[in-house]
Amino acid sequence: MTGILRAPRLAALVAIAVLVASASAVSFAESYRGLFLWAHEHGLSGPWAAIWPLQVDVFIAVGELALFVALADRWAPRSRAAAWAVTLAGLAVSVAGNVGHIAGHSAASRATAAVPPLAAAASLAVGLGVLKRVVERHHQAAAQPGQATVAGSAEEAARMALSASVAARSPLSQRALADRFGIPRSAAAKLHREVLAESNGHSGAPGITRPITDSGAPASAQVTASRPGDSLSPATRK
Repeated sequence: MTGILRAPRLAALVAIAVLVASASAVSFAESYRGLFLWAHEHGLSGPWAAIWPLQVDVFIAVGELALFVALADRWAPRSRAAAWAVTLAGLAVSVAGNVGHIAGHSAASRATAAVPPLAAAASLAVGLGVLKRVVERHHQAAAQPGQATVAGSAEEAARMALSASVAARSPLSQRALADRFGIPRSAAAKLHREVLAESNGHSGAPGITRPITDSGAPASAQVTASRPGDSLSPATRK
């Protein structure tokens, strides 16, 4: 994302959070009123009618907060099932109570009464959808620096494997290193040169070198002077 879009994106996220929170607060207030009237019309009065709506809408609030934490912490889908069940159960009871307190049978009146809890659920769905994508983007961005670490570990593993194969007199080829450890051919070639140079400097059989081809098969051994007299030219021997 270009720098010029970061500030508007942040402003949009803040606006979404404010609007979702405001819509939820208004919806809960309207839903509380409808549930209070329902309780008052069904035998409850005073403080009992005042606290009865909390028994319903609290399930929606708790379920929404649990879903928020679940998405922020990336819970497994199975772990979110209980939060969804609580939220949907509270929503169903809230819609039934808000619609039930309407005296008439007008469809418009009943639909109006059902709006507050449904509006709270809709704002929840939008907010959670945005949160899910923001969390996924954050985790993807956080995982990018780790790719270099993984690549470095792969090269170290390739170096160790090549050193072991050289010690066993059957060195791996550049192509085999690249294919087996998922490293670029250029990195495999560099490792090949470095490890072979180190092995030649610490060879257990002095005077014998084995050039390695790209296919991994050692070329014919090139035998250098193994006795002091062999290094002398014919003229010197005379």
